[in-house]
Amino acid sequence: MNIKTRRYLAIFVTCAATLGLYGAAAWRVEQLRNLPRDYASCNFERCIPHNATLNALR
Repeated sequence: MNIKTRRYLAIFVTCAATLGLYGAAAWRVEQLRNLPRDYASCNFERCIPHNATLNALR
């Protein structure tokens, strides 16, 4: 492979990885958003899931 092909391949892989991460994050947010109300406490300023996966990332 020449340098031009490698450059295009690197750009493609970077874009694919970025889109994959974005898609996974969007899917996870949709999964959390569609949880039944029993799994979240909305007594505070914002709803906190009981499994605390989002809070663990902070």
